[in-house]
Amino acid sequence: MYIHPLKGYKEAFTPSQFDSTLPQDTITLIDQSGSDKHVAPFLKPSLEAFENPERIEMTLQYLEETKSLEGIKTFKTAQATKEEALLVHKPYLVQSVELMSELGGGVLGEAAWASEDLWSSAMHALGGALLAGELVASKACRHSFALVRPPGHHATTSSSMGLCFFNNVAIAVKKIQAENGIRRVSILDIDDHFGNGTSEIFYEDPNVQFISIHEYDYMSYGIGHYREVGHGNGCGTNINIPLHMESPDSSYQTAMDKVVAPAIERFNPDIIAVSAGFDAHFADPIGEMAIDSRTYWYIASMVERLVKSCDMKGSFWVLEGGYNPLTLGPCIRATLEGLQGKPCPELEDQEPRDEEEDVVKFNRRIIKRILNTVSPFF
Repeated sequence: MYIHPLKGYKEAFTPSQFDSTLPQDTITLIDQSGSDKHVAPFLKPSLEAFENPERIEMTLQYLEETKSLEGIKTFKTAQATKEEALLVHKPYLVQSVELMSELGGGVLGEAAWASEDLWSSAMHALGGALLAGELVASKACRHSFALVRPPGHHATTSSSMGLCFFNNVAIAVKKIQAENGIRRVSILDIDDHFGNGTSEIFYEDPNVQFISIHEYDYMSYGIGHYREVGHGNGCGTNINIPLHMESPDSSYQTAMDKVVAPAIERFNPDIIAVSAGFDAHFADPIGEMAIDSRTYWYIASMVERLVKSCDMKGSFWVLEGGYNPLTLGPCIRATLEGLQGKPCPELEDQEPRDEEEDVVKFNRRIIKRILNTVSPFF
């Protein structure tokens, strides 16, 4: 498949090199294409096979062909350093990823298989996340989207798992706190699956708020429950919104209106970081939710409104899940247009679908319980 090269690309600069050339309300996109060759040794329908370079290649082609990148500045990723990975992860984890890549493959954790290209791909993905964070923290742009892979939100301080090797968002947050004078950050995780790694990393941190909207199996309890609220000084900063399987757009919008927006306003962060998973789409092969690109536009629009109302520096987004390459493009296009303050686009994935009323009612009850659980900390 031939992928048209994007026009107007720049090499990955440090923010100080373009502070004076980019208007502050600019939106930027960081692209990893060409340095994301990692592929796990499996064929579909194996879970690992869906996380592959097509995700970025087809998304970029879609965004270019639909002229969705007009007015958006694009940059290439640069490779991160070991020292940057060590801002969050234990040396054993970082060295294990490097070693398994040098050996040509191996098992690093549950659903976390290495290849000879893993080290380069993972370090370029991390580099893209770091650049996205630095651009916003330095006020070189208002919003930045890192289109990178492999994802990261399942990686804990010491373990790779669930297609994730380094926790890209967590490391980017740690770096802007250390180097850009950023104190408080709200992380919003919209992936279909619970961001257990990010939750673990910041579970006791009073300066990082972690909010996760995710699919949850109420027939078989597991981590990601709404009663996980943080520990010690971080008590109240961990907010889980576990929605029932097959949750529709209306349940996500209710969660954003009732829980996410008030929680972020009260936390009053300097920046919002988004673990941007798109596998809650109804046509995704991995998730079991029932939303489409309109919900991603809604989330992005709300993030833009929160940035304005709370006088934040902006938001940066890092790709997590989203494993149907035919719907990932429309979802990211809707996200970018929401961040630009544009009306919700009418896109090809927005087909009429019936909502499961029992699921909607169940989620309303859960959201009330969540509010009762977290409201004492506000």
